[in-house]
Amino acid sequence: MSTLFLILTFILITFSNRKVSLSRGLSKIQATGLQFLWIYHILFSVVFYFYLQENGGDAIRYWNLTADISQGAEGWMGYWGRGTFFIQWLNYIPSEVFGSGFLFGNVLYGFISFLGIREIYLVAVKYWPVTSSKWFEMAWLGVFFLPNLHFWSAGVGKEALLILGLGLAVKGLDNLPKFWIHLIIGVVLSFWVRPIAGLVLGGVVWVCFLLQHGISVSVKSVVSAMVLVAGFFALDRIFLAMHLEEYSLEGLRQFNAGQMEFLRGFGAGSEVPMDDYGWGNKLWTFYFRPFWGEVWDIWSLAAVVENSIGFILMIGLVLGLVYGWYRKIPIVIPRVFYAGLAVMVLMGVVYCMTLNNLGIMVRMRSTYVVFLYLSGVFVISKYVRNR
Repeated sequence: MSTLFLILTFILITFSNRKVSLSRGLSKIQATGLQFLWIYHILFSVVFYFYLQENGGDAIRYWNLTADISQGAEGWMGYWGRGTFFIQWLNYIPSEVFGSGFLFGNVLYGFISFLGIREIYLVAVKYWPVTSSKWFEMAWLGVFFLPNLHFWSAGVGKEALLILGLGLAVKGLDNLPKFWIHLIIGVVLSFWVRPIAGLVLGGVVWVCFLLQHGISVSVKSVVSAMVLVAGFFALDRIFLAMHLEEYSLEGLRQFNAGQMEFLRGFGAGSEVPMDDYGWGNKLWTFYFRPFWGEVWDIWSLAAVVENSIGFILMIGLVLGLVYGWYRKIPIVIPRVFYAGLAVMVLMGVVYCMTLNNLGIMVRMRSTYVVFLYLSGVFVISKYVRNR
């Protein structure tokens, strides 16, 4: 039964890809790229499964409903809650009731996360770079095939749901107010899975909403009041989850120290001394390590190669914008890319203060760095086109 369900769902999404490609007017290479991206992503569900069989991980405990048993849940609704509880609540029916295996779970989550990746892809192709070089068009498509985005989101875990939430938010943000409901669902889902991610995404979305043309001041005022109330509630939930004794910088500093000490207790081989780093080194570590000279296995080599590509694209993005400003050549990055970059940077700052393990950092940034890659190719392609 589980196998039949996966086969039927795979066929359904394949036909859905074709239908959406026709309705959005995608070119042949864009439509073909979407189908290849679909197959490529699902293959990572299998890769992720075998990786966890060898190395272990939280995903297995999520599927077995043992990642967090502090609620003492005795039935499905007993698992209801945010974060890990929510993941276990989602997994209860397929895992506990139907007894589906872990491979089924990984492919199922791969289906879910692909829907989010597809939304980002469909927005991105609207800004497809038309240049004198086909290589840049292929590079634009190629950034979606870099492995980190797929590896962590194609299996059981929070990243799959976060990428779905982000994809829905991107769809809504790129076409306001038409898809406003997608925007809200994306932010709420992100908050429910990882509260700080939802708070950051919601804050960036709110700023973009305020800058949106064609929406009256009265509507913006009413929505802003609702956002502030929701934001206060969200922040209070986050502080409560952090067990802060006081809402202050000192309280945050103590939480940060406790978090670092907690992670240090695992004795992970990829621990890095983030407490001793300056902010430049912290950000470099989070976004671009492991780098050359830090390869220890095939997985780290894949990360190093992708980090190198990301670093080159970041340099191209920064130099391109600076050169454009100097030569008075306007390069207008799509607003949705700016929003993605803002979320990426803000989440990077948060994680720099709370993480000290390279492996976890690689996973945490996987949801957001695609916007750096897309923005880098977008800016560089402008100079190729104008060459």
